[in-house]
Amino acid sequence: MSWVLDLVLGVHNWRHGVSSVAASTKKATCPLRLGILGAAAISPCAIFDPVSTHPDVVISGIAARSKIKAEAQIKRYKLQHARAYGSYEDLLGDPEIEAVYIPLPNGLHADWTLKALRAGKHVLVEKPVASNAEQVREIKRVSEESGRVVLEAFHWRFHPAAHLVKSLVDSGDYGAVQEVRARMAVPAGTMAKDDIRFQYALAGGSCMDLLYVFSATSYFAAPSLYDAKIDVLSAVPRMNARDGKIDDAMTADYTITSLSANNGKPVRCHVETDLAVPWLWGVIPPLWEGTITVTIELEKATIVFPNFPGPWLSHSITVTDRGTGKVTKHSAYTDGPQWLRRGARWWTTYRYQLEAFVDRVRAVQRGRSLRGAEEMEGLPWVGLEESEAVMALADQVYEKAGLGVRK
Repeated sequence: MSWVLDLVLGVHNWRHGVSSVAASTKKATCPLRLGILGAAAISPCAIFDPVSTHPDVVISGIAARSKIKAEAQIKRYKLQHARAYGSYEDLLGDPEIEAVYIPLPNGLHADWTLKALRAGKHVLVEKPVASNAEQVREIKRVSEESGRVVLEAFHWRFHPAAHLVKSLVDSGDYGAVQEVRARMAVPAGTMAKDDIRFQYALAGGSCMDLLYVFSATSYFAAPSLYDAKIDVLSAVPRMNARDGKIDDAMTADYTITSLSANNGKPVRCHVETDLAVPWLWGVIPPLWEGTITVTIELEKATIVFPNFPGPWLSHSITVTDRGTGKVTKHSAYTDGPQWLRRGARWWTTYRYQLEAFVDRVRAVQRGRSLRGAEEMEGLPWVGLEESEAVMALADQVYEKAGLGVRK
């Protein structure tokens, strides 16, 4: 699936002249030195591209199980500041590396995040940050002990479009939230049958890989899941033919009752995840099923936010008045209620995410506490409390489906 991301990013950057921006970006005298654990296919879109236009960070190293593989990725993407490491331990042991990005398979995230923290590194780790909520709690504890930043890469949460929708929901103009629905699906064949996403030993499964749906329903249903009560009403998986512990797809219903909002009334939530939508009659790829949308039903209006994980490509947020049927359209690519006046039309969700991560790390390096850095005005953030709550929700869905918590 990474080749699709590369193609889409290439077209996006061509349209907006991003290569010229990258070429003219002057790096700081002492930029943040970032290392990467793994020569992963997602790195070009998720980290190489954002770093190329950020003046205060450089990729200083890539570690892989094969040093040759790391060297090949450095050469292919012309990472002039980077050196190759033949093991993850070697990179973590380098005192020149200040922070790491972890795009390893799901089941390895928690272990290497903990090792990185104990080695004194700040961490940007792909979602899910761990295999279960218990592991997230351990990461949070070690993060606090080490004084190092950890960010789970829910990159969509850093884009102005998400903040615009949140402001519409919280404005009160449309009444209280009643229901939130989120769906992510990709046609079968998009990923190989033996892809890591279909391996239980690596914490695979549709709920794990498409965790965005739980993040989105949580974000729009309540101010915080940390003080909310969650009741999972149903969870129905479609099982993988090769691994009986893996959910190719999941449909789940639950309620989120906030103790601090909505007058204590529960918000209904419905999610659908599918990593392998079956082909029609076994021969026609169901491209029309590849939908990614979150819908918020309020007392007075319905808000639809399509392509919510990737609004940098394109989006049109619609608000439909329940009384008059009037449709109002919105979009946001820069600034907004959380970034204030910051960003550019061509910034991807990953670029916004990197902006927030580097700023938080720099704040901690200047002496601010982790909590103080997280509360910096004008910067969105996804704290480990939120990561723990979202992971706990996924745990409950798996348990309701009879699959048990990922180990």
